[in-house]
Amino acid sequence: MAKFQPAPGEALAGSGPMSLFQKSGLTKKPFQGKIYVTNQRVCFYMDLSGSALMDLPLAQIKGFSVSKTLFITQVTIHSQSGEDYPLTGFPAKNLQTWLRQVGVQAL
Repeated sequence: MAKFQPAPGEALAGSGPMSLFQKSGLTKKPFQGKIYVTNQRVCFYMDLSGSALMDLPLAQIKGFSVSKTLFITQVTIHSQSGEDYPLTGFPAKNLQTWLRQVGVQAL
């Protein structure tokens, strides 16, 4: 089971439990896990398997956007290659702060 391991010189800006929505057939399915924002990358590790569903160096992140569905805030991280990583969960507001702290811009 893989787990988050900071690289030498990597400092954690914040982490917390969230759900990452990924395509599953014709719909998007939420995967429970933990988001980690560091001074070098942003990654998401799934609770069930411990595998990384997202591991993006900061240079590969185009920015992030925020939307609301009913009362749920969704933060979507957009990669330079065009992939989107929609996240929801209690620390959604904190995630925005952590991303800004490490230089990721809101789109």
